[in-house]
Amino acid sequence: MRSTLVRCRLLALFLAACIAGLVAYLAPGWQMWATPLRLLVTGVLATGLALALATLWRGSSGRRLVGAGLLFAGVALIGLDVAGIHVSSASPGPVPYELLIVVAMGLAGIGVLARRRAARWLALGLSAAGAVSSGLNLHTWMSAGIVDEFGWTLAVWTMGGLAILATLTGRDVAACDRLAAREEVWRSRDPLVFWTRAATITAIVASPMLLVYAFMQEGAVAALSAPAAALAVLLAIAAALAGHGKALGGVLLAVGGLALVGMLIAVFALRPDGEGMRIPAFYLPFWLPAALTGLASGAALGLAARRVRSPAGP
Repeated sequence: MRSTLVRCRLLALFLAACIAGLVAYLAPGWQMWATPLRLLVTGVLATGLALALATLWRGSSGRRLVGAGLLFAGVALIGLDVAGIHVSSASPGPVPYELLIVVAMGLAGIGVLARRRAARWLALGLSAAGAVSSGLNLHTWMSAGIVDEFGWTLAVWTMGGLAILATLTGRDVAACDRLAAREEVWRSRDPLVFWTRAATITAIVASPMLLVYAFMQEGAVAALSAPAAALAVLLAIAAALAGHGKALGGVLLAVGGLALVGMLIAVFALRPDGEGMRIPAFYLPFWLPAALTGLASGAALGLAARRVRSPAGP
């Protein structure tokens, strides 16, 4: 119990440091981004962050409610953009992509409230993708000293994603998950379970970023758009099956891991002349973990199958 509280308080301190850094970045140039609607969104996020800090400092497993609330706030924010009410001039993507993210985040939020473990993993994967992608772009903006509405948008999605990650991770939160009979396997400490869990979450992280590369990335290799989109679908299906304890999901995660290795090699090798390593390096943090954990999950699955087929010892 004490170790859990220490970990929660360390997360709270990290979150507080990130908040302080972004306040220091945005406050001096507030005239460049502040509008009544953006101030309202900032206030909602600030409330969510305050609740996240409070529940983390107390070590309360009830912080999942804060995480769910932040997921629904994200759904509302993207929903406004879909409805034509643009909080920022920078949209998360085209309308079909926004609708996909709205549905995924909404299902994750409902599932988190229902204490479904697969839904919590979906929330963790989506928030990690959002926090890291926004954070990488935000770092570029901050390094250039640019304070504008796009910088504000990146700060909002970065902090929202980090807060969801902080409030929905931890053994104390996991202990409150409701597991179906088939999902009881996730309580095991077997290496196969460890690697399949890791591969499932990282596949969720990789899937939306594959869609970003396929349909939104300027300078992407045109020939890789269709394979990237197909791989995103494969990983989403694999994560859904594995998250519900089905062995086929583990097999597909391994196949997806191998395909991601090929995708990474192709993105590096086929990048346009003069483009440099900027685009491949951006996607590396999203795709490489999914590739490595998918391959490790496949290896663990193969070893488990071999043990089952082997005759019992004397």
